[in-house]
This record gives sequence, structure tokens and C-alpha cells, in this order.
Amino acid sequence: MNSDARLVKIIADMAIFLEFSDEESLDPDIAVGMMERIAAELQLLSLDDKMKVANAFDLISKEYQGDHAIYIKELPESLGLI
Repeated sequence: MNSDARLVKIIADMAIFLEFSDEESLDPDIAVGMMERIAAELQLLSLDDKMKVANAFDLISKEYQGDHAIYIKELPESLGLI
């Protein structure tokens, strides 16, 4: 896995943590705020870089199972990359 894909995997793992943690483990408002900050930073990328990141999420989604895989596959749209 190249360094770009590894960085996207880190974002994917963080997004899964924020999305799937229960309310006892993580305040939902904090989770939403962090996802909004991640999305805002990623939206600053060039169009070409946004497409690379979106494609990397698609490839990385295959490393997950069930709801996590679906969530990561849909993440580019949720983050405003596509």
C-alpha cells in the first residue's frame, strides 16, 4: 500500500470510529464536528486530488466487511469529494 492509500486508510479508520462508536464512548456532537472538519479539509484539495482520494476510498472499502465496507465506499460522496 503506497503512502497516499495509507493516509486514506487512516481517514477511513477514523471515520468508522466516529460513525460507529456508541454514545457512551463518544459524544455524537463531537463525532459530527470532527467529520465536518475532515470534510472541510478534504474539500480544499484540487479536483484531481479529490478524485484520487475518492478512488482510494473505493479500493480501501474492499478491506472492510459489512456496514463498514458500505460506509467507506459511500464516504467520498458524504465528504463532498464527488
